Amino acid sequence: MRRSVLDAMLTTAVGLVVGAVIWTVTDVVYDAPAAAAQKPEPTCPRDGVRVTAGPVEAALGLRAMDLKLENCGTRTYRVEGYPGLRLLDQDQQTIPGISVIHGSGGIATVATFDEPPKAVTLAPGETASAGLLWRNTTTGFDGATDVPYLTVEAHPGALPLLVAPDGGLDLGTTGKLGVSPWHTATGDGGTR
Repeated sequence: MRRSVLDAMLTTAVGLVVGAVIWTVTDVVYDAPAAAAQKPEPTCPRDGVRVTAGPVEAALGLRAMDLKLENCGTRTYRVEGYPGLRLLDQDQQTIPGISVIHGSGGIATVATFDEPPKAVTLAPGETASAGLLWRNTTTGFDGATDVPYLTVEAHPGALPLLVAPDGGLDLGTTGKLGVSPWHTATGDGGTR
């Protein structure tokens, strides 16, 4: 009889300790949650600009995407002309056989792609953009070209910046990519 009383007391004591531990853990999890993980601000490359890719807009085999150039530095930044592009595969090696054309290159009629380049000067915090244009037509039996990465040079000799467009560029078998000149975010293409 004495054994069952001790067993009952021990079981009750263990139950209370375990219950207290569970309650404490539950209390910590719900009442004092860890601070939400915040995505760190991307660092500004040494040239003082960063490039990001917008979403790919698709319509009946025609594709378009904007590249955004942001002056994240402390001085004004000037560009004129077209971004320099290098198309890269999954291993970040150059993809051969793709022509990067200044303007629309007959891919489609898009006025902003064929306007002459103008100088664009960006104050810190300002942005400019350039567009990419292609068709994902697939003809013949050759494999389609997908471009998961590209490097973008804001101007000749600038630091090449790696960009990974969401979903990549699906160039099909056309072998052509049109690029527009840099223009201000307001679309005027001129110097601010």
